[in-house]
Amino acid sequence: MRKAALYIVLALSTGLVTGCTDEPDETTPEPDDGLLSPPAAGKGVQFKMTAAIESGTESEKCLFVQAPKETLFVQRDEVRFTPGSHHFLLYETTYKEIPAAKEDGTPVDTTQVFDCSEGATNGWAINKLVGGSQNADGGSILKFPDNVAMRVEGGAVLLMNAHYINSSADTLSPEVRINLHTIPESQVEHAGDILFFYNPFIGVTAQSESRARMRCPIREDITVTNFQSHMHRRGVGYSASIAGGDPFYEHDLWEGVPVEELAGGMKLGKGDILDYHCDYKNSEARDVFQGPRSTDEMCMAIGSYYPADATTSQCAIPGEDPFDTRNLGGEWVGNGDKTCKESMDCAVGHFGKEKFFENVTLCMMASAPEKSKEVSDAIRCLFTSADPVKDCETQFATCQAN
Repeated sequence: MRKAALYIVLALSTGLVTGCTDEPDETTPEPDDGLLSPPAAGKGVQFKMTAAIESGTESEKCLFVQAPKETLFVQRDEVRFTPGSHHFLLYETTYKEIPAAKEDGTPVDTTQVFDCSEGATNGWAINKLVGGSQNADGGSILKFPDNVAMRVEGGAVLLMNAHYINSSADTLSPEVRINLHTIPESQVEHAGDILFFYNPFIGVTAQSESRARMRCPIREDITVTNFQSHMHRRGVGYSASIAGGDPFYEHDLWEGVPVEELAGGMKLGKGDILDYHCDYKNSEARDVFQGPRSTDEMCMAIGSYYPADATTSQCAIPGEDPFDTRNLGGEWVGNGDKTCKESMDCAVGHFGKEKFFENVTLCMMASAPEKSKEVSDAIRCLFTSADPVKDCETQFATCQAN
């Protein structure tokens, strides 16, 4: 994995096992216990996970499960979770069998729920996001028209991830369940996927206000069917638009976030730019940066769309591995008045020093909005090149002139 993984991968960077994989039962369906009953036989599959969360703690828990042997064509997902959970995500990995160690060889007991508070995708070979929700009984991430579905390979190893916050005086055993509702392959006319954009450059200094803004290119013609945001508790405003147009999604919530169903679908053309931002108000006596915990911040744009294009889904660098370069194909927009030269001189001055990424974030955010392309090109090359002095000569020269 490239140098970018040392920093940008931290972005998603975000007990007793009673959960299991429930394959369709041809005879006796499980009874409805009030949380979420599984799909009817032959109509999908349910996965579930339960964890023990100590009083006054915050953590992320993960569990590997395996899909049924038959390939799934998922038309929508459905999620429910009990109090204690903040959000839930389901990823498809590249593994053929459930792994017992991370990619770097670090052993992990994956026979049960395990802690993944350093970031659910950190250290595992992830292929794509399959579904999830940030609302206990509200809208989920994945939803397509009747002739669109996401393909999940037969026997695929999936990673369940839940973010837990237990502010109560008691140990909680929260449960999450997800249904993947399927359609027959013969009904599928288009492959669907999920836009999953994350802005890693978020910085809100102590007792101040700030904005994190990111612009992601649309690489192929697509139709977006729903849309939602994700922020943490300092988030006080959110807006998304297609560059040059009016906002199509706005609100001031970080909890109970609305999932906007785009009636008939929102058609975007190749070359369009999805421009979104999060506004923050930090009343704490400390600086806050991006990260998976509630003490950190996030700024995301999430939506179901079709036809699938992996580079578009991840806001990745064209021609390179989409998941390895996720969120690096975009453009980050500052809030200040610094030139590109001033911003990059600031960033390079922190290279190799303590809190490098946090300080580079503040350097970038101090740049003038109209310099976002030059600043982004230079920062992208700085993070992805093994030899920035040689490989980034063009980007740095352009930046120095701006």
